[in-house]
Amino acid sequence: MFHVKHSQGSPPPALGKPPPQRVAAAGRLGEHGAAVGQGGGLMAARYRVAIIGTGRMGGLIEDEIPLGDPNLPYGHFSAYEYIEETEVVAVANRGAERLQRFSERFGVTNTYLDYREMIDKEQPDIVSVTTPSFARAEPLIYCAEHGVRAIYSEKGLCASLAEADRIRDAMTRNGVAFNWGAMRRHNVGFRLMADAIAAGEIGEPEAVLMLTYTDLIKHHPHTLDLVSMLLGDPQPQWVSGRLIEAGDPFDPEPRRAHPEFDAENHRYLPSPGWEVADPYVGHFQVGYANGAVGYFIPHRGFLDVHVLGSEGTAYSLDNGLMFELRRSTGSNPDDVTTRKLYAQGETPTVNTIRDLINSLETGEPTRGNIDVTMQSVEVQFAVAHSHLAGGARVEVPVADRSLYIPGG
Repeated sequence: MFHVKHSQGSPPPALGKPPPQRVAAAGRLGEHGAAVGQGGGLMAARYRVAIIGTGRMGGLIEDEIPLGDPNLPYGHFSAYEYIEETEVVAVANRGAERLQRFSERFGVTNTYLDYREMIDKEQPDIVSVTTPSFARAEPLIYCAEHGVRAIYSEKGLCASLAEADRIRDAMTRNGVAFNWGAMRRHNVGFRLMADAIAAGEIGEPEAVLMLTYTDLIKHHPHTLDLVSMLLGDPQPQWVSGRLIEAGDPFDPEPRRAHPEFDAENHRYLPSPGWEVADPYVGHFQVGYANGAVGYFIPHRGFLDVHVLGSEGTAYSLDNGLMFELRRSTGSNPDDVTTRKLYAQGETPTVNTIRDLINSLETGEPTRGNIDVTMQSVEVQFAVAHSHLAGGARVEVPVADRSLYIPGG
């Protein structure tokens, strides 16, 4: 899990409670966070929400984060409860034990073991799909084809490009507003950084250095989507890279055993005792249509990103703890100006949902719409294809759509 941190400067407002304007308008909060009017009656939320998947990002991750942390609300359930316009009306999970735990933790009594039954009966406006990525494609498609107007999907999107194509088709045909859980796109600090780059404050972006070490399907969407956003979402054109395999001296004792590749069935297999087969990633490069190149470097520690422009640099350190711009103002190396960016605002999870609501109300595409999402998904699988080809450059979009990688 990557925590979102605010830059140094004025302290951020408390984000674990409803915004002041909500309390002032409603008077108090009723059961499950529903707004209560001055006369005591509940104020109806405009959007009915259902959650498929009652694990960590569905809501239980809140118990891992200290109260008062600026990352709160972090999980989907708490973020919907925070937002006045939304109300969680039902949740579904394939496992009864996890479903019961979620129900007891958050007081949700309208629960389902079959998400299809929930969608058909409850007819929600917005659905969050927080299942593991290998079990995500079918719920996403079912929701899109059965009247759901907006979907918040966790990442990774799915287990193959063939599945991704079906998801994209379902979202497009049915006009579904879509965002996925690449949270930095909705982080206030990274948005400020992207806006500064787009305004030309570092000249033309030429390269990006992204430093972090993580797995391909579940967590590299964070890095890929962020780099894409900082560059203005140009189309990726080629990818070259390597995955980390068993015995690699860089990570000889991984937190999760390295998966094996089954060449006969063209898929990665989970190690014994594991349900997912999500390989960790070594060095890789991505070439973009605007001429910029992204260099992704496996580095243990917090996520750092540096955007190198023709006239300066924009960078963020320690996973968004600080943001800064440096611009050359002359031929002398000492002729440099710097500007810090200070970020305050709501959490990325809340902003992701607000972006969906904005799309429903205005018809504008979401920031992380399915077409933007697919760019990062293509790169994910291109990295694996490059690895299987000995690190050779692979063109995007990837020709082979069948490679199966069941990530978390």
